[in-house]
Amino acid sequence: MSRKAETNMTTATATTVFDSCSYVLEPPAIWEQYLDPAYRVAARSAFYFHMDGSGIITTILNGKPAKPMNTSRIFRQAIWRPGMTVEQIGELDPRAFHQINPGAWDAKARLKDMDAMGAMQALLFPTTFAEYFPLVENPDHANVLARAYNNWVADFVKADAKRLIPVAMLPMQDTGFAVAELRRIAKAGFKAAFIRPSYFNSGFLNHKRYTPLWQELQSLGVAAFIHASPGSTNPEWTSSGSFVERVALKMAIGHNVAEAVAPAMDNATALTAFAFCGHLEDYPKLKLAFAGARAALIPLTLEKSETYLTVASYIRDVSLEPEHIFLERPSLVTFDTWESTVARLHDVFSPIAAWGSRYPHHDASTAHEAVAMLKKYNVPADVTKKMMGGTIQKFLGL
Repeated sequence: MSRKAETNMTTATATTVFDSCSYVLEPPAIWEQYLDPAYRVAARSAFYFHMDGSGIITTILNGKPAKPMNTSRIFRQAIWRPGMTVEQIGELDPRAFHQINPGAWDAKARLKDMDAMGAMQALLFPTTFAEYFPLVENPDHANVLARAYNNWVADFVKADAKRLIPVAMLPMQDTGFAVAELRRIAKAGFKAAFIRPSYFNSGFLNHKRYTPLWQELQSLGVAAFIHASPGSTNPEWTSSGSFVERVALKMAIGHNVAEAVAPAMDNATALTAFAFCGHLEDYPKLKLAFAGARAALIPLTLEKSETYLTVASYIRDVSLEPEHIFLERPSLVTFDTWESTVARLHDVFSPIAAWGSRYPHHDASTAHEAVAMLKKYNVPADVTKKMMGGTIQKFLGL
């Protein structure tokens, strides 16, 4: 971390800040260089993404043009750079193309931005793979695409393996492929895996077919990061996006709403399923994390699950106090700088909350801003230190 960045941080957090929720924007090299040559034509037809220098995007999904990931030229676009304010982002023309931050796919540029942001380490999540890859229908193609992405991000972090921590993709379309890829990436040193809370071949994450995967994640000590989606590209059966947009249209709201509500619904659905189906007890050492949505949904979802589990006597024999089970196991939830709820209820979130910048998305922020927010609500220095890095470093075993 640069001296300038460090002087802007409190002593309690300056050398331990861990950005627990940042993103890469996948480059063409994944398909052109890292994809198995024998699969390049078929797998590119299953999923392919490319953006040219003028912002024209080509996205193929299951042999057809895919719906755009962005509802504007700003939303989920990798345009944020250190120094940009919320007001400046809000003043951008959503119809015009804005240059992508090189740090989205260039590791050296990213490390410089991390210095300016006050982040010593960062966990790297996918962007287009997060949105489209779970919808790939052919399990064989999903398997080789996941391997290509994981090989690319493994090379990406070699720029500084101590500071850049990759999150692997798993081909959830087939449990056997997912377990095999999990074993491969764990052997390669990956500490975390990305799992989106969606239906794969008509089965949700709590389906019994995934039992071997949860067992292997627990055994290998690889953290399962349940990461929500904004829902804007999803078919109805995958997420809430399509449904809530129809509701918004009927209500004449005048703008898209999926990105505001779908992430919380995604992660809350997954956590509810785990609570009701006994996953929290069946896998007590599984490192279970929730990212990409509001942290406040965790206590609310657990409390609601507790209420229904208590009154629904026909449900299988599971804990009637899922909140205690969640807090007593290795659990984590990411929060961003704008979530004052985490600061106001820091006694609740202290054991499980980890700050994330959302870099380089349009709603990104710096560690300096996050520390200032926590300080505003009188969060103790030792708790701030944990939320800004200590908790997730312990969670991942770094």
